[in-house]
Amino acid sequence: MAPETLIAHLRRSPVTVAVAVAAPVLLVTARMAHAEPDFPHHPPVAVVALVAVVFAAGLAERSFGSLRTLLIGVAAPVAAVLVTLLTVTLGAAMGEAHAEFAAGQPLFAPSMVATALLGAASAAMPVQRRRRTRTVLWTVVLTLVLFAGHGSDLARALATLFGTAAGALVVHRASRSDRTTRPAADAPWNPRTLVVATLVALGAGTLVTLVVPEPDGVLSPFADAMSDRAVLVVGLLLLGSAWLVQRGRRAGVVLAAGVLLTLTAVLSDVFLIEPMTDDAVQWQGLGVDAVEWQVTLLGAWIVPAGVLLAVVALRGRLVRARFRASSACAEDFRGMLRSGDAGSLGHMGTWQGNATWADPAGRGAVAYRVCGDVALTVSDPACAAEDRAAVIDAFTAFCARQGWIPAFTTVHEPVRELLAAQGWTALPVGVESVLDVTTFDLRGKKRQDLRTASNRADREGLRDEWTTFGALDDAQRAEVETICARWAADRRLPEMGFTLGGLRELDDPAVRLLLAVTAEGHVTAVTSWLPVYEHGSLVGYTLDVMRRGDDGMPGVMEFLIARTALRAREAGLTTISLSGTPLAVHDDAGPLVARGSKLLARLLEPAYGFRSLQRFKEKFGARHEPLWLVVPSAVQVPRVARALTSAYVPGLRPKHLWALRQAHTATTTQATPVPAAPRP
Repeated sequence: MAPETLIAHLRRSPVTVAVAVAAPVLLVTARMAHAEPDFPHHPPVAVVALVAVVFAAGLAERSFGSLRTLLIGVAAPVAAVLVTLLTVTLGAAMGEAHAEFAAGQPLFAPSMVATALLGAASAAMPVQRRRRTRTVLWTVVLTLVLFAGHGSDLARALATLFGTAAGALVVHRASRSDRTTRPAADAPWNPRTLVVATLVALGAGTLVTLVVPEPDGVLSPFADAMSDRAVLVVGLLLLGSAWLVQRGRRAGVVLAAGVLLTLTAVLSDVFLIEPMTDDAVQWQGLGVDAVEWQVTLLGAWIVPAGVLLAVVALRGRLVRARFRASSACAEDFRGMLRSGDAGSLGHMGTWQGNATWADPAGRGAVAYRVCGDVALTVSDPACAAEDRAAVIDAFTAFCARQGWIPAFTTVHEPVRELLAAQGWTALPVGVESVLDVTTFDLRGKKRQDLRTASNRADREGLRDEWTTFGALDDAQRAEVETICARWAADRRLPEMGFTLGGLRELDDPAVRLLLAVTAEGHVTAVTSWLPVYEHGSLVGYTLDVMRRGDDGMPGVMEFLIARTALRAREAGLTTISLSGTPLAVHDDAGPLVARGSKLLARLLEPAYGFRSLQRFKEKFGARHEPLWLVVPSAVQVPRVARALTSAYVPGLRPKHLWALRQAHTATTTQATPVPAAPRP
């Protein structure tokens, strides 16, 4: 690292740099001294602990500044060690068994600095990230307390508590001094999250007893009732059931119930039934520590039994609901589209295959489709702008109850801003081209292609016909169907769906068609336009289907779109949208995402022509609005990507990928110039 870079980092994050420099020295020194709980028996744990300290210090310093980070990083662990020392001393004097065991043990561990700073930094995180961070943090900390049970584990839990409280106090004071910023309240805990965290704690804690020397937690007797192999199997099965329950699988509930039932039976037999049968339970002449241990052993089965009852009682809320696309709320959704503000793509939510969630308070609705365990929304919620945040939060809670991952798909900037403020991950997925028809005309050099197409249409007697699919006569309807069918048959990959309409979506009274019709009444091209409403008024249209017949005039699409813009202006509308172009890169996309989008667009170009489509839209001088995919966490992006693929191309098969490869090969061959024959 260059000296200038090191100096810049030191000025910006002096505490983090100091910790990073001191960590290796502390690792070597403590390892040689064998005097610190994170180090003696498991050196990899020591490395993980010190890396966690550096990471937490950087996170806290970025959130609170250097001085507050230093104070919290020192004061919280010191206070935790002192309180733990006082508790252990008093407990040992009273004869408490766990305190007697912890007396004389080293209490400080570097990991408690990490947990204290991470707990503090979580207070400054957005709601979603704060909740996830604290869930993981407290699951780890309490698992170590309940199963390992060393004095340092209690001190670590107290340091985490003190750090979290200090961070919350700092954030509260900062928000009180800045009246323009109010920290969002945490959403209520989801039963699924609590059950999953409990199963993870039991599974990981059971495995911890195999690696921690002399475990002494109140739940450590779990390992005493089974062989090491059985302990390993039980721990892994509980972790596996937690993973399945998190995904909303019924198999996870069945597996968790089976393991917990078995564990309850074994523990109750070993620690309750056999001692009671053999008269091994004695209450007289025993010290406080002996009575405490006896009560602990007799009640060891209560914890898995309680978790078992919770899993059984909550089974209906733990299993992912089966998705059923229904049109029961279609008319209500259409009404909300007209009265609210669902954006230019909102009408796509009425298409077949989508379901509608309505806000219980009547503030709006969300059209969505579930693929796997991911709920893909169809663009923005249908609601008033002032109710958008509340509707999004309510829909997110609804998805959590069903066991679905909410993924807000092809949404506009206002939705992205709301979710990004809560810590969601936003990825650019395309660009929408929006045309202001109030200033649109065919004059100027940039509109030369549009004027040429319009003039040629007039010379050839081609007219534009504004109509609906239901108003077509049988001959015209057959021609439109033929044009759409031939276009789909020419694709090397299956026709895309979800937010890309086809022939089926034309048959809607609200959808307008603009056809190119010859003087003989023959349809040569078709475009469809979805209505766009704001606060009860029609303000524009969005282009959906765009198909040209084999005998269509060159430039017929430019002609139809230009005529639509002129018609919209005459009708007093304000905008028309040329819809979104998938994988088109906009200015807000990062370099890595932009590179990936361009690569994918190039791969799919022979089949869908996304890059050609974007170049075509540039002719109209439309402004670009970014479209986003917003998901709760970056970790969930691969699952959401699979769901999007299934939604857009449900019929994708390996043969289609082979056809795409052949198309690329053919394109490359055509683009490669043939060298001239050498002259004799």
